Amino acid sequence: ASAQPAPAAAPASQQELPFDEEPSPEYPKRHIRHIPVITPAPVEQEVIKKYSSSRPVLIMASDLALAKAYRAELSKHRIDSHIFISEKTRLKDSQTLDWSDTAAVDKALQDFAAAHPDTQGLVYLLGCAEKKFAPSSTDAYSDFNRFTVPLFLAAKHLFKPLSAVEPGMSTFLAVVTRLDGGFGYRTDQVYDPIYGAIHGVALCLRKELEKTTVKLIDFAAGSPTEALVQKTFYELLYGDKRLAIGYDGARRSTMLAKPELLDYSRERTPLKGKKIIITGGGRGLGSLFAKILAKRWKPELILMDIIELGEGIARFAAMTEDQLKAYKNSELWAEVKKKHAKPTPALLEREFTAIKDAAELYKTMQRIKAAGSKVTYIKCDLNDPEAFEAAVAGLKAGHGQVDGLVHFAGLERSKLVSDKALEEFQLIYKVKAHSAMNFLKSGLVKEKGFWVMISSIAGKFGNLGQSDYAAASDYIAKMCVSLSNKGVRALSVDMTAYALVGMGARPGVEAFLKSQELDFLYPEEGMNAVADELAYGQRPEIVLSGSLGKMDWDKQLTFIPGFPGTSPSSWHFAEKVKANVKGVEFAAEKEYSLEKDPYLADHSINGTPYVPGVMGLETFAECAAEFSGRVPSSLEDVRFQVPIKLLRDKPVTGIINARPEGQRTAMTISTEFTGPKGVKLGQAKTHFSARASYETHKPWEGEEKPSIPRVKKYKVTAETIYKTYFHGPSFRVLEGILELEKDGTLAVFRRPQAPLFKGERPKLVFHPMVIEAAFQACGYRDIHFERKMSLPDSVGRVTVYPYENEPDILYLKTVYKGRDGEGRSIYDAFAFDEAHNLVAEVRDYLMIPTQI
Repeated sequence: ASAQPAPAAAPASQQELPFDEEPSPEYPKRHIRHIPVITPAPVEQEVIKKYSSSRPVLIMASDLALAKAYRAELSKHRIDSHIFISEKTRLKDSQTLDWSDTAAVDKALQDFAAAHPDTQGLVYLLGCAEKKFAPSSTDAYSDFNRFTVPLFLAAKHLFKPLSAVEPGMSTFLAVVTRLDGGFGYRTDQVYDPIYGAIHGVALCLRKELEKTTVKLIDFAAGSPTEALVQKTFYELLYGDKRLAIGYDGARRSTMLAKPELLDYSRERTPLKGKKIIITGGGRGLGSLFAKILAKRWKPELILMDIIELGEGIARFAAMTEDQLKAYKNSELWAEVKKKHAKPTPALLEREFTAIKDAAELYKTMQRIKAAGSKVTYIKCDLNDPEAFEAAVAGLKAGHGQVDGLVHFAGLERSKLVSDKALEEFQLIYKVKAHSAMNFLKSGLVKEKGFWVMISSIAGKFGNLGQSDYAAASDYIAKMCVSLSNKGVRALSVDMTAYALVGMGARPGVEAFLKSQELDFLYPEEGMNAVADELAYGQRPEIVLSGSLGKMDWDKQLTFIPGFPGTSPSSWHFAEKVKANVKGVEFAAEKEYSLEKDPYLADHSINGTPYVPGVMGLETFAECAAEFSGRVPSSLEDVRFQVPIKLLRDKPVTGIINARPEGQRTAMTISTEFTGPKGVKLGQAKTHFSARASYETHKPWEGEEKPSIPRVKKYKVTAETIYKTYFHGPSFRVLEGILELEKDGTLAVFRRPQAPLFKGERPKLVFHPMVIEAAFQACGYRDIHFERKMSLPDSVGRVTVYPYENEPDILYLKTVYKGRDGEGRSIYDAFAFDEAHNLVAEVRDYLMIPTQI
């Protein structure tokens, strides 16, 4: 195949070929951007399933000990099993196979299916192997044949018995991997994308084996064999109907795609004047994307496709549809008759399609040039190794390394696994996934360049007949997540069906998808969203989709019409609301800076400002109020994991996420570190976490109200306290300590004269300075008796009570409850007025001691 650059043919005059003017179709404004997230998924209702003791199960594994453990568990249920294993063994009913020998695996499975036509289950364990990722030596096609093709072949040969479900019984397919317990979304480590190919096939098999119990279970790396076996059989016997389940220890979770707004505040990946390769850029969505880039940023574009751009193509590009049709039925038909001994309408259509594709490519290149971009076309079959190497060599010689690559190239042929040929299954994967890895290994893209992989929702949610396409899609998606984990700007865009192009243009497919209530995307809508994501985004993967309708069996896509449905926040700490979907999720950002939060200067250690834990509590309370519509009465299970520091006085953006958890709201404050180019490095770091509760509590429950001395005679004055504490004027909230005993203290809170904020003081809802006083009173008891400075670690519950006006003076009772096994001091604390009306209550406040 040719791999030589083809210069754009000379454009005709503007009157003949006005390619610089192309109307931009209108499309509805709606939110289509979603982010894959791992979400807790406890079993709410068990579904009991029964399996036959007279039908065998096949176990496929590369770890003999693991296979034996699954066999032992099956034996407990009086179910016979057969093992296909890559290790040599003399185990009964076992067979040793080289998983890379596809022909041998195919024959073995075919023979097994013939000998055991009543097979009721398949346990697939090849994804439990630990596979390191070294891009320079990774062969995506060999890995596919080794780790994924055996699953396809097993499903193909066992499709009939697995679909034969007896009354009152079940059959099953369990696909088990050991990646990170969250399908690659939990870890911040680099990992091999081959797990994605396994996952993609399993997702589709669930929809093809609709009578079978299908489970895709991912465990954390290093999970013990016992945990894998126990959880797998729990899912098979009692688990709910959900397909994709992750286990990180005892935590059960799943992947959901949730709506998120794109931050357009700055362009994180500059595109103006950059050199960009677009594979599959000659037609369809790839061509449209190229034109959008040219119009918006004017980069230098290199289009790659398999279209033959021959001489004289300008003539066809200038024709109208009617002129093309006339040419087809006259001149072209005559040429086909001359070239072929047996001319047929199919041959005519093939020749005509080639001409139309070439004409569209020519017009695309002219429009790109008219928009002010340079453009080069390279004809290359990505499945031809020689053509690929020649293309890469030619590109390096003519252009040097490029700034980025956008990979549209792909092939889709929908067929059920039971009807799909092995060669086609391999081909579909190879075109998209193997070629992506070859580009990664080629050195064609600069070290700090970007990668965009155009993927499919089939790789996230599965689809009938698309097991190969789903395998390729989730492979390249996981490749992007893995590359992002090491600081590379990589993005996978998992797209739904489009109107008028691809699958959506096929009459039968279009009718089926509409019957499933699936929302089509408009080509311009989707391609502009991809361009925006590349330029402004930081995520390694997004899902572009409207509603999936009936195709979303497990309701994994949270599609919210009218998202985000938010208004500008009036809160100081819930500063910038990014998403607010009632009952689903909340996301906001708060920039902590000395300018916006001058009190930070009074909460500095060795010159470095620290965000006070109590301001973290206020942040949680304000965000919970914005999310739920009511201020929480309490914050529970508060954890101060890692302090938020303003190093060199630079602002820090806290990312607040909230989601419902029963009657409570679970919340975290985290930060992300981005490199100089705006690329996210590593995973977000969680600093504080809590659960907001809205239930009422009885004041002074289980506690005696303390007596208040008539005369305030301080045992420790504020002057003495703040010789030890580091706090500046606005955080000097203790006027003094009246009683200082080993079992607790009685102190006095006085609101400082020094303001927390410049100008108008924002409304605060969770009495942060009162709680700060309680924390300081507890800590001073440790200083006095233990000679140790103690720092906040966690709080069991902080409750605030309705109080008409913010108090200026309060009393503080602290109760020392001893130390836990880790040496942390434990306190309860109560803030109240002279009438013993409680303002705030702190229960099980834990402090970590440090030497003074």
